[in-house]
Amino acid sequence: MKQNKHKYQEEYENTVGLFWDNKPAKYVRLFTETIQNDLSNWKVLDLGAGEGKNAVFLAGLGGRITAVDISSVALSKFHLQPNYDNYKNNINRVNCNILDVAFEELSFDLIIAYGILHCLSDKEEIKRFVQRLKKWGKSGSYFIGATFTDAIPPPSIQDYLGIEAFLSAGEFEELFGDWSVVCSEDAIITESHPTSGLSHQHSITRLIAKKI
Repeated sequence: MKQNKHKYQEEYENTVGLFWDNKPAKYVRLFTETIQNDLSNWKVLDLGAGEGKNAVFLAGLGGRITAVDISSVALSKFHLQPNYDNYKNNINRVNCNILDVAFEELSFDLIIAYGILHCLSDKEEIKRFVQRLKKWGKSGSYFIGATFTDAIPPPSIQDYLGIEAFLSAGEFEELFGDWSVVCSEDAIITESHPTSGLSHQHSITRLIAKKI
């Protein structure tokens, strides 16, 4: 992971309140609405958990969450998520680079990597890491992911992102070719963040896959 990815730490530090919103991500909501709503006794790994919008939401559905993020500031903001105090005992926050974590094979029922893979150094590092994380899923487990694609280059206000770590169309699905891809999509999203207030766009690919 590039050193300049610590720029996100500055974004979190310079934001009063949340840098991201407090609603779970689109495909996390889709998973709970159409595939599995009761996560009681499920072990969930949230890689690049940020300020906890997905982790706290899934803990509220009964999941036992391991939430990993390189930013201690982001992890310190979990309490700003709705109903955090009710579910905090279901969440283990781990302040660590995702490349440095290690888990036993077949450990998790659900693995999430939402908005983190494009923070790695390049496509090859992404591919190697995905091969590792797939081993952590149990048989029949699920993966939910989203990452930027190279259809649109990084915006100038986010010069700490590198297009060399943006996948091309179809590559995310290829990485899960040995799993069953339940659903996927490519899209263009428009965002603005509290630190700049400037509207910008990203091309993104999302998917849900099941280990077979």
